[in-house]
Amino acid sequence: MDTGNISALVLAGGKGTRIGQSLPKVLNPIVGKPMIYYILDTIRKIPIHHILVVVGFRDLDVRGSIRNEDIDYVYQEEQLGTGHALKISISELPLECSEVMVVNGDDSAFYDVFTLRGFINSHRLSKSKLSLMTMKIKDPSGLARIVRNSDNKIVGIVEGRDVSKDEEKINEINTGCYIINIDWLKRSVGLLGKSNTGEYYIPDLISIASNQKTTINSYLLPNSQEWKSVNTQNDLKEVNTEMLKKLKEKKKPTVFIFGIDNTLINTDAIKKHISQTLVPDIFGDKLTEAFWKEYEKTRSTLGFVSIPDFSDAFAQKVKIPEFAYSVRKMFYSFPFDHFVYDGVNELMDYVQEKGEIAIVSEGDLVYQPLKIKNLHFVKYIDEVFVFENKIANINKIIDIYKSWRKVVIDDKTSVLKSFKKLDPNAITIHLQQGTYGHISQSGFTPNLEAKNIDQVRKFIQEL
Repeated sequence: MDTGNISALVLAGGKGTRIGQSLPKVLNPIVGKPMIYYILDTIRKIPIHHILVVVGFRDLDVRGSIRNEDIDYVYQEEQLGTGHALKISISELPLECSEVMVVNGDDSAFYDVFTLRGFINSHRLSKSKLSLMTMKIKDPSGLARIVRNSDNKIVGIVEGRDVSKDEEKINEINTGCYIINIDWLKRSVGLLGKSNTGEYYIPDLISIASNQKTTINSYLLPNSQEWKSVNTQNDLKEVNTEMLKKLKEKKKPTVFIFGIDNTLINTDAIKKHISQTLVPDIFGDKLTEAFWKEYEKTRSTLGFVSIPDFSDAFAQKVKIPEFAYSVRKMFYSFPFDHFVYDGVNELMDYVQEKGEIAIVSEGDLVYQPLKIKNLHFVKYIDEVFVFENKIANINKIIDIYKSWRKVVIDDKTSVLKSFKKLDPNAITIHLQQGTYGHISQSGFTPNLEAKNIDQVRKFIQEL
């Protein structure tokens, strides 16, 4: 997603006295890492390139623990609340920044990168000046409630200690995560008033926006397990247990087995591009028909497309020997990264944390690996297997990953059916894309029929 003009502001200046340790709150460890580490890692994966961390109490310790040279810091000399932290940070944001995502460094360790991407998309689609993330919870005792009017529009936030009897029934709470347009923020942050404790709070911006008749967008957190309030030693103990469980799940022996053609890369679009651009430039329009006829003849003869065999056959067919080299060069230098399906890069960012990634393809040992060589996600790929006959060799893949959970994603149902036959526990996902994506296999039903990569990602998230 395009995140070029958004910055992230992570609030990390507090003491966290209720936890009962001398450490700054955000440095309390969750499974051996400062709790702020997790949200910083997630923000980078969105990706948001400019991250600003507000530090205060023992700021040198916080800076030292993060140890990332690409992060900027704002020093909050007096800890006068979240609103004050926001106010002093505005001048430190890049000039091109048009919106800022504000998140706490102490309750955000479990946020999923796709949740935050969804929050950003929701804000932009709403065309609001201010968005906040809310959550519904069974027991909201002590937490800030979202107050809505009869039209279901947000009009304010009431702190847990100030709720009335009627407001006690509200189960929608504020998570403390916001996206604010910079132009509106600059005009409105000065309107924040002091609380009874002499501090300024970001939630008061909700009332300010409401009074200005400014539309307030809300984004309901899809999974309540992603927000964890950490205020006491018991809370810290609980989030350590939950994070350990989450990390163990990430390390499960799972392998994601992808095809290439029309699964990750739009091969049909590549063919169209070659026909319209490359082939006429090199060979002339009259040879285009002969080019593809020989291409399909090679596929029919061998059962797959071998670029060396095809290029030699085509050159011989048209009786121009130098064309063999031209065809090879054209295919081997093709910009495959321009033809990756929407969402594939984001999917690979996600699944590489859940297990290994294996590519199982059909073709020759030069052309197929070249397709992934310069792709964004190549760094995540653990294994690449290329067979002249893919289905005939699936038993080898099954044997390699014998005790692993297998998630197989392919546009060909015949491939998925073969995997399922050899491993009934394999999870099969059929992508309805490209030439073969709409060919069904009688007597076989995959675990998911997916029209696009986004549906694949959502399904994998729920596994």
